[in-house]
Amino acid sequence: MNKNQAIIDQITEASTAIFEKLGERTESRFNLSDISIDENKVYFKDMPMNDHAKAKALGMLKVKSNFSDFASKMPKEDWSDLEGTLKSIEGSKKVYASIANNDNGVPEIVDVFLHKDGKKRDDDASYNQYFDWVKESLSKTEKTYSLKELSFNPDNKNVNLVLLNEDRKIDVFGTDIDLWKGGDSFSFSGLEFNYAPFFERLICSNGNKTKQYGFGADISKNTFNNTKIQGVIKKALEFGDENMPEMLAQAVKHIQTNNISIQEFIEYRNFFKNRNQDDIYDGVISKFFNMNPFYKAYGLNVEEKSRKWRATADSGINAYDFFNMLTWIASHPDKVSVDVEDRLDLQISASNLLFKPSLDLEDIATNVNIEYPRLAAMY
Repeated sequence: MNKNQAIIDQITEASTAIFEKLGERTESRFNLSDISIDENKVYFKDMPMNDHAKAKALGMLKVKSNFSDFASKMPKEDWSDLEGTLKSIEGSKKVYASIANNDNGVPEIVDVFLHKDGKKRDDDASYNQYFDWVKESLSKTEKTYSLKELSFNPDNKNVNLVLLNEDRKIDVFGTDIDLWKGGDSFSFSGLEFNYAPFFERLICSNGNKTKQYGFGADISKNTFNNTKIQGVIKKALEFGDENMPEMLAQAVKHIQTNNISIQEFIEYRNFFKNRNQDDIYDGVISKFFNMNPFYKAYGLNVEEKSRKWRATADSGINAYDFFNMLTWIASHPDKVSVDVEDRLDLQISASNLLFKPSLDLEDIATNVNIEYPRLAAMY
């Protein structure tokens, strides 16, 4: 019996449930000529777009994201002529649109991708094919895997699959205390595919995705094709990158010897502030990103200072401690309520800190008292 047969069976069972929820693919194909632009709103055949999709669609027409604002400032006939001219120039371009329900349960277009004409390889893989490629590689690999996560987001039709390599633990400090496991993370829909090495810190089950060492493409790219994606899965599961454990150990040791700056702290605080619709993250911000110690230490409102100033201001927080806090928040939905997509994004964002080549406070001269002579020319 194959050593990974149990996990293959788990994936088969879980994917069957996903197929039942999924039904038919929910991507729709349009021409840019199908677009209609109203005051502050953009549609494809009467299907509204959210702000993200709107900005991308207008960019495909070679206009700025606020272009629709001008609808209210022009006579209706002139606006109609302008809209018609734009569509006649770019309208033959084919576009894929991803559709999901908004917070009110109303379908809307949440992302758009230009169709890439002239691809030499097919790009029409189904969800079933993605799972088959994963299971095929699991049946061939010599590595032993366990299933960390297999989830499906019904809103954006995205599958998230995380596998852990059970054959090796990574001892980042050589003390047999701070142990990690490596693994592989795959997320995909009909229009996008992303792979990233995954690491889990065993002492607290914190996970993070190292997207910068992975692969990502959407249907508008030549690299989004069945042959490439199958190859990425095969390479990750059957062969892997033997350098990643050592790269992880070096990265952990690097940030463990440095503090983060106030600017770096604020950047991660803003991760939640920018997503704080309906105040859903007020509790997270107040508990984990409290600015009061900085106000007290520096005697001023540090948020009003320049980015340059904040990047040289010590937060007093060790970078490894801060990284562990971020991944703890991202990995424990039972203890901290975070939207599933925000949780995955935070795992990636935390990895950017872990593998940051140089932290803000590195290689900065210490303050010393210098008695430089005052020359006559200085008077």
